[in-house]
Amino acid sequence: MTILIITLLSSLNLYATYFNTRKTIELTIANQGISTAQAVLNHFDINTYEAYLQDQDSTAKLRKLEDELGKAIRDTGATFAYILKADEKNQPRIIVDGFPTDDSVTISGDCCILTNEIKSEYKENQPFFTRIEDDSVGTYVSSGVPIVGNKGESIGSLVINESVATVDKITDEVLKNSFPFFIFSGLFVLFSFSIFVIFQVWLRREVTTQVGDTEETYQGEFQSMLQTMRSIRHDFINHIQVIQGLLKLKREDRAYEYVKSLTSEVESMELPLKITNPVLYILLQSKWVRAQNDKVDMHLLIDDHTFQKIKSIDLIKILSNLIDNAFDATLLLPESERFISIEAKSVSTMYLFKVENIGPKIPKEIVDKIFKAGFSTKEERRGVPRGDGLSIVKQVVDRYGGAINVHSNKNTTTFSVKIPVKS
Repeated sequence: MTILIITLLSSLNLYATYFNTRKTIELTIANQGISTAQAVLNHFDINTYEAYLQDQDSTAKLRKLEDELGKAIRDTGATFAYILKADEKNQPRIIVDGFPTDDSVTISGDCCILTNEIKSEYKENQPFFTRIEDDSVGTYVSSGVPIVGNKGESIGSLVINESVATVDKITDEVLKNSFPFFIFSGLFVLFSFSIFVIFQVWLRREVTTQVGDTEETYQGEFQSMLQTMRSIRHDFINHIQVIQGLLKLKREDRAYEYVKSLTSEVESMELPLKITNPVLYILLQSKWVRAQNDKVDMHLLIDDHTFQKIKSIDLIKILSNLIDNAFDATLLLPESERFISIEAKSVSTMYLFKVENIGPKIPKEIVDKIFKAGFSTKEERRGVPRGDGLSIVKQVVDRYGGAINVHSNKNTTTFSVKIPVKS
């Protein structure tokens, strides 16, 4: 559809350019014709014409008028001219015509039938021009100027014709000279269309990549949330069984205490701080619930900031992967030692993200490799290779011109990310 629309618009543009060029040429020829007619009129003796109008039956005066018109034509270099005058019905008729030769054929009186174009455009008291299509002659342009008598009134019009040969010759010449412009216009349209297509292909690939990354990221979060829900469901069944057993034993007091403790546990599942960014809130809420279920001591230090200058998907990629790595490391320890700290701060020129966990030390020789795609110290999970999380974080950070650092000692590992932003 795009190709069809562009092709149609390009064709219309070229046709409009050609049409306007030809109209401009004809208008130029018409103006030139008016100038030529005025030049012939300037060399023409008005008195001879007025004398003939007083006695139009005189052959001698008609011959003298023809000679006078022919002389004026020769003096100006024109090829053909004639004089029109309105009759009693205000319709133009040819009074006399002339050639620059002495053996021209005279056409006068009512023996010539004027074209409808001239009849509609003819105005005796002002210049006019019209384009005429003649089946026998072809296309030509007639241009006329008023003849003003000695008393200041209009007494006719002197008209010249530019033949089809002249029109076509000038048109072909101009179009020939304009050919490079048409070629340039076509190439420009083709180039613009190519750029448009390339941009469309790039945009589709970029969108596909973004959608794929987004789906992969949120699929991971969904699986994590699903696992948490399964754990909650399992615990819920156990809790119901305990309450049911206590009620069968008529220990309503113990059942009440048990339900009260469950209420406190459920309340502890709620994120204990306000987070403005909704995507960040959902992410941390899911990680907080996981921490409660896995008995991980989680600390959150989050600024009340929107973090709007980083894309939500990129924010999720950074924190989700770093937090998941922290969980993998700290869950290797006993419940009493499990600890994760998450920080997200905004200063005037950058965002600061930090994820810290207690767990095994990362050897120095491995620190330099952990950001490479596919590298991992973890075993495959259900046959699926692992090790892309930190490389994804590195790619996102690099795209924003930021920096990521890792510091690992005997007990604690800290990942720090800096994302520069414009204030």
